[in-house]
Amino acid sequence: MANETKKIPTLPEEMLKRLPKLATITDRFGNTFHYGNAGGYWHIPLPLGADTDYRTHARNIIDMEIRPDDVMICSYPKTGLHWHQEIVGMLMHKTEKLDAETENSVGFLDARPIHVFSTRQSPRLLVTHVPFRYLPKQALEKKIKIIYLDRNPKDVLVSFYNHVHKHVEPLHYPGTFEHFVYLNLEVGYMYGDMFTYLKDWQDGIDANPDVPIYRSVYEDMKLDEKAGLKKLNEFLGTGCSEELCEKIAEACSFDSMKPFKETTASPIQNSLFRDQKTGFYRKGDVGDWKNWFSVTLNEEFDAEYKKHMSGYRTVYKYTLD
Repeated sequence: MANETKKIPTLPEEMLKRLPKLATITDRFGNTFHYGNAGGYWHIPLPLGADTDYRTHARNIIDMEIRPDDVMICSYPKTGLHWHQEIVGMLMHKTEKLDAETENSVGFLDARPIHVFSTRQSPRLLVTHVPFRYLPKQALEKKIKIIYLDRNPKDVLVSFYNHVHKHVEPLHYPGTFEHFVYLNLEVGYMYGDMFTYLKDWQDGIDANPDVPIYRSVYEDMKLDEKAGLKKLNEFLGTGCSEELCEKIAEACSFDSMKPFKETTASPIQNSLFRDQKTGFYRKGDVGDWKNWFSVTLNEEFDAEYKKHMSGYRTVYKYTLD
């Protein structure tokens, strides 16, 4: 329901104090939500420090110092970032054990001042949702290894909606799923509209053939996680044995990882969600969109996709049947 009457909780006071100034918009359905104006895209309204702003933060990401052995995972939201950062982190550290501290050790560039990452030990695992043109310039110049995540857009929208609808203010989106889809199709949402985001990444990869960029597809990983994990191991050159890769795949299965992460989540992670339970892992299914898209909404989405995605070469799997 738009304009929910039930009061939505907010971030803890100590986090609110670190929020840069936010912008507010009301969509055509009457849903008001907040975002960080980064100039060329809407940045998710996370605390960075009250002495900065989101445009400056976006510029700091572009200009940040990159080390030759950095590894970067890039994705549109809800394409498997948390899942992959676990897998890649375990490959880099050659361990089969899930780590409750992964969220704190991984360098999520979108959520903290960039200077804090300069003290991290190498090799660093850096992750971001920013559009291709906002990547650190040195990531391309130094040709570091980049993993780009992709997932069928319908499941992305379902997962993204459930994520932001369950957030506290100012991260919360108050409308219905249908509202959220139309907002994305007509205006876009955090990090820009999905169609532009995907096309920019295709163009960016084409324009930088000498940069090692590996595209990891969510549906392919779900079909055969062990095979996908072994390909990541080969791309990264982490040298994990076949036996260890298989153990990591088992540890990182959705059924294993979701309960572990939910029971070991920090108070800060839990405070982002209305029920005080971390919501980074929901279902992990392929094809859940069928439970959310009406026939009419699905037809409209398909028509918009066809209109805007001419020349886009990726063909997505929308089910695993």
